[in-house]
Amino acid sequence: MTNKPTEKELHETIERRSTGKTSFAEFLEELHTIGIKQYDIDVATGEATYKAGNSELKTEPQVNFEISNQFDRNQALHTIANITLPFLDFLREMANAGIASYTVNINEKKAVYVGINNEQIVETLQL
Repeated sequence: MTNKPTEKELHETIERRSTGKTSFAEFLEELHTIGIKQYDIDVATGEATYKAGNSELKTEPQVNFEISNQFDRNQALHTIANITLPFLDFLREMANAGIASYTVNINEKKAVYVGINNEQIVETLQL
């Protein structure tokens, strides 16, 4: 495992996941292998911040989704359960459920989804 992943390593890993070449669990394992400990996603823009030790790598915004004013826990849980959705479809569904952002902590094997009014859904990741 490297201490500071390169942008190239990160973008190759993201590309494999976004094109369906790797599963979500494989994606997390690849991120862990290159030194990523956590990442944060802004659901409205798709911008991601990947964190490794003392370094951060950010992606560019990809979309411009409006976050629903109504937090719908059941819809969010349904979308989370359907992690095989392509990334941008996943973001659209989360925005429709009122999820504004989420954080995936690879070391803790946990994802925290934060709703429009700071409601939270905590998911234990099965890796």
